[in-house]
Amino acid sequence: MVATIARPSGLQRSVADALAAVRSGFEEEHLELRTGYSLDLALPSSRVAVEVDGPSHFLLPDGRGVRRPNGPTLLKRRLLAAADWRVISVPFYEWNGFATANERQTYLRGRVCC
Repeated sequence: MVATIARPSGLQRSVADALAAVRSGFEEEHLELRTGYSLDLALPSSRVAVEVDGPSHFLLPDGRGVRRPNGPTLLKRRLLAAADWRVISVPFYEWNGFATANERQTYLRGRVCC
């Protein structure tokens, strides 16, 4: 595996900022050693991973407008789950639908809690 310098997207920065207001202790770009994946946001002590899924993580919408995760995204989720991580996806199309910081924080609180 070749080490690369992580460059979080604006979307990831936005999610990280909102998450910091909801819960402390998350690390950005956490390297998960068993799988070799870099987790966008992780709470290693609880094994919770928040993956910020931009457009490149999805297939084109189907005839009903439904977006489905692509193969590499599904593989990453499955391998992380097998390594005992609870993976929470934050899809760009949901995140971009929120108009305020309060709406984004409420969304994350509901997803990350429990």
